[in-house]
Amino acid sequence: MIENWHRDKPRYVCKRFRLLEFLVKRGFYPDKTLPDYNNPRYNVWIFENSPELADAVDEFLIQQENRDK
Repeated sequence: MIENWHRDKPRYVCKRFRLLEFLVKRGFYPDKTLPDYNNPRYNVWIFENSPELADAVDEFLIQQENRDK
């Protein structure tokens, strides 16, 4: 059972390892690593959500979208 540590602040759940690497390179570090609820063979990384984190995630998604073109 998951503790209530996540209820006090808004959180962002990262499910992609490449996104995790991207965020760590930009100075964002996960608060916690947990097994994925839907697929426990994989992990998810929990970050405290912030506008700066949202900007970094947007930047990653734009780069991925442009790479696929």
